[in-house]
Amino acid sequence: MNQELPRYKRILEYLDEYDVATINLLSNLFSVSHMSIRRDLKILQEKGLVRVSYGGEIKRSFLNGTPLYNVKQSRFSESKKKVGKIAAGLLQPGMVIFIDAGTTMREFALNINVPITAITPDLHIAIELTHRPEINTIICPGEVQNSIVATYNTQTMKYLSEQVIDLAFIGADGFNFEDGALTTTQIKADCKWMAVSRSIQSALLVDSSKLGLRCRFKICDLNRFNYLITEKKFPESFEKKLVNQDIKFIY
Repeated sequence: MNQELPRYKRILEYLDEYDVATINLLSNLFSVSHMSIRRDLKILQEKGLVRVSYGGEIKRSFLNGTPLYNVKQSRFSESKKKVGKIAAGLLQPGMVIFIDAGTTMREFALNINVPITAITPDLHIAIELTHRPEINTIICPGEVQNSIVATYNTQTMKYLSEQVIDLAFIGADGFNFEDGALTTTQIKADCKWMAVSRSIQSALLVDSSKLGLRCRFKICDLNRFNYLITEKKFPESFEKKLVNQDIKFIY
């Protein structure tokens, strides 16, 4: 972190690396009062650069990059476990499924308990599933992106374009009704979209912290998903929109 930058810019640097913060954490990190941090946050909010949730969590309003895998693994871990357990309830023996990359998807993979064929770009998930003899595991081809330990490139997309998938489980870095499901790079968006388009049904797996978080690249509209799975209720107005779009909301 560049110590010569104004403190509010160093806050943005911290959020770029660690995704989320609190006033208490930032106060301790910069050795200043809560009031000083609130003044910094006011500047950032007026510029539309951060948002503060009702629970006091501070996040970027617009996500430019994905945090490293080991950082994401420690974030909202209990929420991700709940989402993974719920999603596993959709599985039927003999299905061919796509499991997207990411820490939420890894929790889902750990809950699979029926014989299926699983296609995934995620190396961590593939390794987990190879210990399960009842699961036929296929890893997507392509160069591994070290930051996310997964394959997302044109080879991945071409491979997926040739598959017939019963149910695709997709992750997103942010989502809302206006923009749909979003992520941080074009190639990730393209690969996720291809998996959805080649599937009979699809499910969006997201913890509730992703609601309202915006990114540059659109995967698809929310109404392309048959299911939206999260760990707790959304605002009533959002749930009504899901019902109107015939999206099954499971929490």
